Amino acid sequence: MRHICICLLCCFAIPAFGQQDTPRAEVFGGYSYLHIDTQGVTGTTIDTACNNLLGHGTCPPGSFQVHQNFNGWNASVQVNVTRLFGIKADFSGHYGTPVTFSSQIQSLLSQAGITGLPPNAKSYSYLFGPVVSQSAGRYRPFAHALFGANSVSTNLSGVTIGGLGIPGLTLTDTAFAMAFGGGVDVKLTDHLSLRAGQADYLFTKHDFSGGIQGIATHQNNFRASVGAVFQFGGRREAQPTQSRQPTHNAVSAVALPIPVLGMYVAASANDTGARITEIAPNSTAAFAGLHPGDIINSVNGVQVKTPADLMSALSAGAPGAKVRITYMIRGEWQAKATVLLGNR
Repeated sequence: MRHICICLLCCFAIPAFGQQDTPRAEVFGGYSYLHIDTQGVTGTTIDTACNNLLGHGTCPPGSFQVHQNFNGWNASVQVNVTRLFGIKADFSGHYGTPVTFSSQIQSLLSQAGITGLPPNAKSYSYLFGPVVSQSAGRYRPFAHALFGANSVSTNLSGVTIGGLGIPGLTLTDTAFAMAFGGGVDVKLTDHLSLRAGQADYLFTKHDFSGGIQGIATHQNNFRASVGAVFQFGGRREAQPTQSRQPTHNAVSAVALPIPVLGMYVAASANDTGARITEIAPNSTAAFAGLHPGDIINSVNGVQVKTPADLMSALSAGAPGAKVRITYMIRGEWQAKATVLLGNR
């Protein structure tokens, strides 16, 4: 939680994009599961209420079953303002049958001329808010706080009483909603990631009490989603790193190649470290989450002040060795990464 707060405080101090691989926009779509909060209402409590209303023994145990598991979809559109901060619009729809009846109750309803029960229910959420994320190699964890509305509806047009029905009758309730949660995206290609998991606490404020004491007027729900994330824009470093020769590139006059990490570095102001100028796509540095503008200031605990210091610190490592790097993100705040050295 502390890291999330730091991201939110610092994100506007970080220049937007530049030569980084953070996508400008992301579109997510996939399967979603919703566990609804019934606030203590169970099949047993409905059985009891039925007996109190219609007489003892009318509704034996098991007459009603309450179902809290809904299935559906989740989709979102995200615009990234900086490498760490974005704005998200999140939409989801879930479907299920909250209450089902035993065969005995169904028989009683049929004898009374009532058909079409129980009806199905639908729940839709429309949420908006900030999202923070940080790349760590192929993995990109994120967290969001979303606010908006939730709408639940039940279509009763199929219910008939004595052969009579009311076409188009739908009961709907819309209330305030908010979701707090996050997940992890796994990079598959430059423009496609797998959302391996997303979990949200979903608060909704539907009042189903009807004035009855003891029934809460809000719900604490749980939502989980998985799916695919499509990324658009924001990959500007690919062009200058194709088939470049250090001796024939203007940048190479001031930048030092670091082949074991797949990047170029230059001196930083006041010799505070080795500043990354370019990173090759799919390189060791790219998978470690490093970006142009970051300043490496230590390797395995050894201080790095210049590009030559960085070369010296890395020279002792064999290809495939793990190296701990400390760096300043855009020269603003400290971060750590573990990288595998490539071939020299």
